[in-house]
Amino acid sequence: MAITEYNRETFFEITGNRISSLSQLKLFNILLDDDRVTKFMNIFRVARLNTDVLQNVLFFDTYEASNNEFWDNIAFNIYGLPQLWWIIGLMNNTVNPFEEIDPGELLTVLKEQYVFALTKDLEGIAE
Repeated sequence: MAITEYNRETFFEITGNRISSLSQLKLFNILLDDDRVTKFMNIFRVARLNTDVLQNVLFFDTYEASNNEFWDNIAFNIYGLPQLWWIIGLMNNTVNPFEEIDPGELLTVLKEQYVFALTKDLEGIAE
């Protein structure tokens, strides 16, 4: 499988489904396979958080991971929504969210009061 180009269509145009501002799917580019018909998402796209957020302690807290805890569990514990796991991944520059989190690892988490601002900003990304 080879990538020939980015597809200019949006997720909505392809699927007919609108995705909420909570969805991480808005962060991924839609690509075309070399057959120029097959469309897929680049789930390996790396997004980085503005470093100002990580330098200002007003924006974040720390969270100590426990045994057998996954990103969605942590997001539920902090934000009440497991779908927001990707925010914690961004805060910790996670490359592979499918790798296990070490017990006792201190994670940087965006304070709950700033989550709305972040998800609101995502609404500006084309659906």
